[in-house]
Amino acid sequence: MTWWARLNLILTSRRLSYAWIAGGALWVAWLLSTIAGPGNMDLAGQVIGTDYLQFYASGVTLQQGQTANLYNFEFQSQLEQSIAGPGLTSYHAFLTPPFMAWLFLPLTRLPYSWSFVAWSLLSFMFLWGSLKIIGSTHTLKIFVWALTWFPIFASISFGQNSLLSLFLFCLVYGLWRKDKRLAAGLVSSLLLYKPQMVLGIGLLWLLDWRRDWKALLGLSLGGATLAGLSFWLMPDASRAYLDLARTFLPGLIYRDQFPLWHLHALRGFWILLFPGQVWLAEGLSLILSAVGVIAFFFFRRFRRSEPDLLFAAAICLTIWITPHAMIYDWSILLIPAVLFWQALPRLRHFLKPLYVLIWIVTLLSGPLVYGQLKILPVAVQVSVPVLFFVYLTAYKKMMSKETENGSIALA
Repeated sequence: MTWWARLNLILTSRRLSYAWIAGGALWVAWLLSTIAGPGNMDLAGQVIGTDYLQFYASGVTLQQGQTANLYNFEFQSQLEQSIAGPGLTSYHAFLTPPFMAWLFLPLTRLPYSWSFVAWSLLSFMFLWGSLKIIGSTHTLKIFVWALTWFPIFASISFGQNSLLSLFLFCLVYGLWRKDKRLAAGLVSSLLLYKPQMVLGIGLLWLLDWRRDWKALLGLSLGGATLAGLSFWLMPDASRAYLDLARTFLPGLIYRDQFPLWHLHALRGFWILLFPGQVWLAEGLSLILSAVGVIAFFFFRRFRRSEPDLLFAAAICLTIWITPHAMIYDWSILLIPAVLFWQALPRLRHFLKPLYVLIWIVTLLSGPLVYGQLKILPVAVQVSVPVLFFVYLTAYKKMMSKETENGSIALA
């Protein structure tokens, strides 16, 4: 009997229900801390919504006609202080392209706390809409299960934009599957507020450029349009962002105040393991990223007639090769989780233990790193090797002749 078959015997309904308890405890504790905290702060002394403060402040900056100060850290720090109140002790820098600030301009018409509530409700809608677009047959069940998964919880509690990314990816998938490739490309350009997030689907389209050239064209046109509008309407902010992207962002994760325990990417793994060894960390990350690209190339050749699997694999590749993936960015892995589950029904007994491993490690890995760094100069972000194990195990199974066209022997 295989290891995953043994694990399936352990994963009874009662044991799986522990996820509901853990997930429910997270949400209840967060809600109580948020509601009972003074002003715009929670009981832990953190601003509610955490990262949402930077987005709200970017909208206020536009509202005040101060676009030239969108990336002025001193100006933004003072603005955030005025929004959050005297209890704020940290600064949340707005580091996304300037066009992203337009999204939050309407939300600045509400007081900060109510604006965060509105953004949270929108995030729940993004999650629900994502599941509907990718054709989930049990939308409500998967929606509730997704809420127990820490990256989804983190996306909402941190006030992040990851569920917007999830929704846009699903919209791209829906258009691409309907052969509306130009539209798919145009929508994918909206993801350029996190440019690293289009690496996977960009490679997928490049490898099949004869069929997907319209998608590549849409991505290029959409990106050029966003850049053109930014430079036309916010020239000072656009130039400041280019300077920021050139001088500040490449070394962001090496700065002392960067929360490395929340970074779940190859670069973060090696930086934690070999602190101070920049070239070693970057070199190992590039090598393993290249291995992922090569594996994707062969997977595409083997599964080229199964677009659902190819799109799912492209999302998996994105998380593997991206130089910057925080825990909430893993939310997009919900897409391959659903697509693999639907496209390969005979593999579900195999997939379920892998999903459980990912669920557990995303909950525990960050706190474990935080604890390690309190007593050691190095740390192991266990989510990365576990992700590698899950990817490798799934890759071997899906590249097997046994699993071609969905057939598999479960013994």
